[in-house]
Amino acid sequence: MIEYKSMLSNSMIMQRDVPFPVWSEKKAVVAFLNKKYTAQYIDAEKKWLTVLDPVKAGGPFTMEIISDEGSVFINDILSGDVWLCSGQSNMEMMMQRLRDDFSEEWETIDNSLEERGIDYSQIRHFKVPQIWDFSGPHSELSDEKWIKASSESIDEFSGVAWFFAKKMYEKHRVPVGLVNTAWGGTPVESWMSREALKDFPEKISLARKYADSSLCEEIAAKNISEIRRWEERVNNEDIGIKEEWHQMRTDICGWGDITLPGYFAEAGLSGFNGVIWLAKEFDADTVFPFYDTVASDSCLIWLGTIIDADKVFINGTETGNTDYRYPPRKYKIPAGLIKRGKNRIVIRVICNNGEGGITPGKPFKIFSDNACAELSGIWKYKTGASLPCARPDEFFFQRQPTGPYNAMIAPVLKFPLKGVIWYQGESNETNPGEYAALFRSMIEDWRMKYREHRAKINEQIKENKEKTEEGSELPFLFVQLPIWRAAAANDENAPWALIRETQMFSLSLPATGMAAALDLGEWNDLHPINKKDIGYRLFLAAEKLLNGIDNSSPGPVLNKVKNEKLEMINGKIFLYFDNYGDGLTAEPQEEISGNIFVTVIGEEGHFRLPAKIESHDKISIDISSVKNPRKILYAWADNPRDRQLFNSGGLPAIPFRIKLI
Repeated sequence: MIEYKSMLSNSMIMQRDVPFPVWSEKKAVVAFLNKKYTAQYIDAEKKWLTVLDPVKAGGPFTMEIISDEGSVFINDILSGDVWLCSGQSNMEMMMQRLRDDFSEEWETIDNSLEERGIDYSQIRHFKVPQIWDFSGPHSELSDEKWIKASSESIDEFSGVAWFFAKKMYEKHRVPVGLVNTAWGGTPVESWMSREALKDFPEKISLARKYADSSLCEEIAAKNISEIRRWEERVNNEDIGIKEEWHQMRTDICGWGDITLPGYFAEAGLSGFNGVIWLAKEFDADTVFPFYDTVASDSCLIWLGTIIDADKVFINGTETGNTDYRYPPRKYKIPAGLIKRGKNRIVIRVICNNGEGGITPGKPFKIFSDNACAELSGIWKYKTGASLPCARPDEFFFQRQPTGPYNAMIAPVLKFPLKGVIWYQGESNETNPGEYAALFRSMIEDWRMKYREHRAKINEQIKENKEKTEEGSELPFLFVQLPIWRAAAANDENAPWALIRETQMFSLSLPATGMAAALDLGEWNDLHPINKKDIGYRLFLAAEKLLNGIDNSSPGPVLNKVKNEKLEMINGKIFLYFDNYGDGLTAEPQEEISGNIFVTVIGEEGHFRLPAKIESHDKISIDISSVKNPRKILYAWADNPRDRQLFNSGGLPAIPFRIKLI
């Protein structure tokens, strides 16, 4: 719902083809498209409601809101499709973080209208302020503005949402509005109302507990104080700071050797809390053949991700710092800082909870436009401070039940929407067993609240033909979790595999669609970079669900009907799939060939067995060597070692486990 004093702003997008509500604190008349509409007072809301007639896709339009206080004009209004974009950090991740991998998005966006006839400014983004409230649902949002897509503004867009919207706009030429409510680290219960949590009384109890604002203030103050004391102790006890180990005069010859990238436990520092200093020297004349360019231009140093916090020095000068583990360290080195001959890199790393290190498998280099030096190999290290206890965990109120829902979702569900795109699940890995009920309840509750608001709008409309279609469900598209952590054999108890199963089963709800992402993750990064293909696969799901397009999204899925009675011939079992496109394929996976493997669980243990593609929709598995086979698992791990089955469209087979007895 657009609130008169919050979400109404220039550059906005209103949902097309439905009655459109405008709420206001005072009685008003709204002039729009040559009509005037008078507000009606709604007792339940304690607000005035004006309902505009449905508008087809197009614009820009101007709206005038007239009250006793005068007139307000809202310009540059488009009518199009508005999507609620929610979840945790992988939905929140901004395009700015993706710039090094998808620079073409900035290079083409501004001249695309002239060159291709595509006006990307018709894609617009509204970032809902990140606030929480446990006292109850809000009726409106805090002040914020819609922003048009441009090369200057898309830095702030959600990456997933941008790539999704871009494909939708390029295909249909209908303006797209993105209402971004995502917040990193939030479990699903954060986004649920108390009504949706009725079967989880312990979570409702937490929501009631944190409704006490004085208690929240007390918790926050205590948590901040404990963290500050730990950090002050780290800094006070760090002899590296006292002796200025970042300076070139420091003798590092006596420091220990450590291989980087890698985890500090591999150097005997298991469970270490405190500060580790790392140092490496290089000769610029050897490393950079075009030294004159390096001297006059700036260079970059990329260090992957570091656990947990870091400060980086080049030749004694600080060049960058990050205070938590997840962002990639990409620091700019000022021109002239690298000298001819010997140079030194020093990294001060704070380890919070015994898991310190520099993540393997990430770019680890210093480079310019003309030359690059790999930094992998032997480094020198020395501990600056060692503490007996880990840093106190930071308490995040936004990760508690109902808080973000009340402040960030409840008011948006009053706003006419085309649908929802959702990327979340990582933060529920500690209890994957309850995710199925939570996720399903959240979807159903959002839809119920959305229907209730549509009903209120319809009450204000006299002509039935103009009413919102009450029988339709709010479309809900979601991302199935990608890989994470080191590759592993199939494990029935793997938490991410269990959450993926829950997500798959959620497709039994009406008006849902899923983007499979198993192959789009990174084993060493909770925040994989390839958000472009995630957005594209959400687009495929939307096309299939909303427009009846016959594509093979989300990827090969076991056909329940054909597999109801498993076919067994000469010791072989046959499995049938839907969404195979032109046929099933086997694709190589990193160092593994294109052979397909499954795990068969029998009386004598787990067996890794090959599977064979028999036809466009069928595979076979010879299980004759397994005594009393009970289950078959495919791609069933946080990062399954075996995940080679795809369809002709390049979409991965959905992980499965089936019982044989």
